[in-house]
Amino acid sequence: MSNFRIKKTPKIQHNMKDSNTLEIKHRKKIEQMETKKKSIDKLNQTLVKINEDLFKIDKQREQNGVFDLEKRAELLNQKKKLEEDINQMNNNMDEINYYDLTGDLLSEYYTIRETKQITEIKNILEYLKPNSNMKKQTNQIGNTKADLFDKFCQRIDGVRVNKDDGTNRIKYCLECDVEKTLVVEESSYICPGCGDMEFVIIDEDRQIKEYSPYKRINHFKEWLNQLQAKEITEITPDIFENIVSELNKYKNSDLATIGRDKMQDILKKLGYNKLYEHIPFILNKLVGVDPPKIDRETEDKFIEMFTIIQEPWEQHKPKGRKNFLSYPYILYKFSELLEKDDLLCFFPMLQPQKLMEQDLIWQKFCKHLKWEYYPTV
Repeated sequence: MSNFRIKKTPKIQHNMKDSNTLEIKHRKKIEQMETKKKSIDKLNQTLVKINEDLFKIDKQREQNGVFDLEKRAELLNQKKKLEEDINQMNNNMDEINYYDLTGDLLSEYYTIRETKQITEIKNILEYLKPNSNMKKQTNQIGNTKADLFDKFCQRIDGVRVNKDDGTNRIKYCLECDVEKTLVVEESSYICPGCGDMEFVIIDEDRQIKEYSPYKRINHFKEWLNQLQAKEITEITPDIFENIVSELNKYKNSDLATIGRDKMQDILKKLGYNKLYEHIPFILNKLVGVDPPKIDRETEDKFIEMFTIIQEPWEQHKPKGRKNFLSYPYILYKFSELLEKDDLLCFFPMLQPQKLMEQDLIWQKFCKHLKWEYYPTV
């Protein structure tokens, strides 16, 4: 089992059974999202006021060079947060994330409910007979709905109605066929190869309660930081020493020419598969290889494009597939579209067969969005 650090967080108590049924919780969630949508006008008004305050501060700075730096920084932070919230509302990200998180459970729940209505018991005396098949079927339906409610609570609130039995703790990436790393501080399992993230929550008993990966945008931003070696990571000195020792074996090679593929081979040989995502950082620290630099405009465009592809993903994802596309693959395709060819060499690619699978999905995205499609293989 992978090593991980425990970071204590405040304990929050939830009483899930007060919510009664999955349908009640679902309706409440819809009401919450509708209420939040109605607040967008107020947020826009607040944003206008912040922009006015920033304009006054900047004008004061131009006139006499004296201004409140701390207040300006605070206003800029508030502005950025408001713009992100407004953008999420305009793009219906709450709904997209919610149905990505619970769509399979809701579909199964309402299918069961409709089936139950069709086969409703018409004769109470028949139901009360010993060993009645109707009684068994009703109990099975009740148990199934209870299981769905339990899973729904896990995914929405991060808690179980019923205690976790501790099974199925090891997670594997379906794309790379490797064990995911549990990063407790980020409440997620992360694939060291393609970066697929599956969020979890750890309760006061350190029991893991899984729910679907849904905060994709935050993870995508994290990948952008890792690509540019801007992430904050903890790699121990002994790991660096082992990597250096392995690098020294390449006596006839120019260390400056050691790229991602060679470093990945070294990490694999040393058993450091979980450090694949930090290769740009390692190359920069040990070999002096500069990571790619992405200007703010391009970075914002990447994030905007990532937000846009959430809708076609919901419509065109293969049946039964939960994992999103590989993040390096997505960045590769975005770079192609924006003609940022200098970035293409920095994205690790999957095996040809899996690349073809991703291309098939990506082609549907492009057709849906009327983007130019370039096959990868």
